[in-house]
Order: sequence, then C-alpha cells, then structure tokens
Amino acid sequence: MATARAERLTPEPRNESDYSQRQTMAARRVLVDVGQVLASFVDCLVVVGGWTPDLLLPDADEPHVGSIDVDLALDAAKLKDGRYAELVKLLLDTKRYRVGEKNFQLVVEVDLKDGERSVLVEVEFLAPKAVKLKKNKPKLLQDFRVLQIDACSEAFHNPDELTISGENVRGATNTVRLRVASLADFLVMKAHAIGGRDKPKDTYDFCYCLEHFPAGMNKLAEGWKNRAGEKNIAKAIEILREKFASVSAFGPQQLVEFYSAPDADTQAMHARRAYELVHRFLSLL
Repeated sequence: MATARAERLTPEPRNESDYSQRQTMAARRVLVDVGQVLASFVDCLVVVGGWTPDLLLPDADEPHVGSIDVDLALDAAKLKDGRYAELVKLLLDTKRYRVGEKNFQLVVEVDLKDGERSVLVEVEFLAPKAVKLKKNKPKLLQDFRVLQIDACSEAFHNPDELTISGENVRGATNTVRLRVASLADFLVMKAHAIGGRDKPKDTYDFCYCLEHFPAGMNKLAEGWKNRAGEKNIAKAIEILREKFASVSAFGPQQLVEFYSAPDADTQAMHARRAYELVHRFLSLL
C-alpha cells in the first residue's frame, strides 16, 4: 500500500531535531499545492499554525524551524450553502489527498524524488468553537468535521494576504496567494495553545515571534493593548502570566525541551531567554 511507503509524522514531534528538512520541505510544497487547489476559497481560509512565523518573518536573522503540517482556519460565515463540502471535495478530487487518521484532517504523500520514502503531510481544518458549519446532505465523508479550538476566531481579525512561491506536491513551480494570520493575532492563538496542551514548539513559536518581529515587541504589544478588554486577549495574558511565572515554570521549560541542549548552562540560557522575552512583552501591555 502507498501508505506503507510514506514517512509517517508520528509520534508528535517535541524537539527541534524532530523537524527534519525533508518534512518541512514536503509541508511547504503542500502549502503551495493547497493555495492553488483552493484558490477560489482564498477569502474563506487563513493559514495558522507553525507556518505563520516562517511566512511572515522571512528575513529574520535566525531562520524559523518551519512546520511539518498545514493548518487552515475556516471562516464559517463564508462557507454556507455546502461550500465547506465543496472545499473538501476540491482537494479529494485531485486524487492526491485522502482522509487521515483524525476526522478533521486530510493527508497527502509528497515524493521529493530524492531516493527516500515519500513524506506524509497532514492538512488540518480548524474553526472557532462558537460557530457551526452546515453539514452537507448527503454527507461527502462520513464523520469528517473541523477541529474547533480556543481563540481560532483571532485568525480572521486582521489577516495578511501573501504571495507564496515554490514547488507544489508534484514538483512544479507555482505562485499562489493565501491569507495568513497576522503576527499579533497568531500570538493570541499560541498563548491559548500553550495553556491548553503540551507541545514545546508552541513556546518556541511564541518566543521566536517576540524576538524577530521587525517592527519590534512594542508594536506587537500595542496590538494586544488596544484590545485588552476582549475575552481572548485577557485570557491569553492570564495564561502567559501563569505559564511563565518563573524560569522553572512550564513555559520556559518547554523551550528547554524544544532545543534539548545537552548541557545545563545552555538549558538555563534557553529558560531565561523565554522568561525574559515573555515578561518584557507582558510589561508593555
């Protein structure tokens, strides 16, 4: 079977070394591929997740690790009258995408033509918890749904529209346009993720954005400060204060785990860096 030949992405990566160049290269191709297949839905979806810092901060001194999957936030208000089913069908009709192990994802095999196994890349569909997507009748796929997550609505607050160039799944070069969550809104989502799961890359992504945003941390903080009374912002601030209460707290230690440095001094440096970055950000709010 084709799936046996593909390089699976399980277990869930936890360290920097788990994000191999082959996997991030394959996922980047899927991003370009999705941008073409779903070009008619560009107003209905926003790229979120681990590709956001990579796409918005391409000139950072320290390259971002990237991502090994593609996360798409869906705007339910624009996906009425069966358009959600149509969106999924467009991907399935390419014969490249199929249903994954989770009922909110599709997967695609990417052959990098380097003599190694194909890489299996996941495409996950997310939506705010408060919305409902109208089900298609008859169902296009049994039990297929979106994953509703905290603060996903932030993706639609002020997304950036980007032009993205690169190879697609089949290796053809292409240029596509996709909306990507703004950095300030992405950080709200990441703060909620830090509060709601155990994934070291969440802290890495959060700290990377604070450190490398070209307009400076003050500008990022300004975006939050102007909306401080909103529920998602207030909750994000609460989470950051709790999870980064000290260098030994959960947040800084997540960065330590992500980098997995072998010596105690480097580990302490990473923990201190995460703690200081987040507390500087909080002090600006």
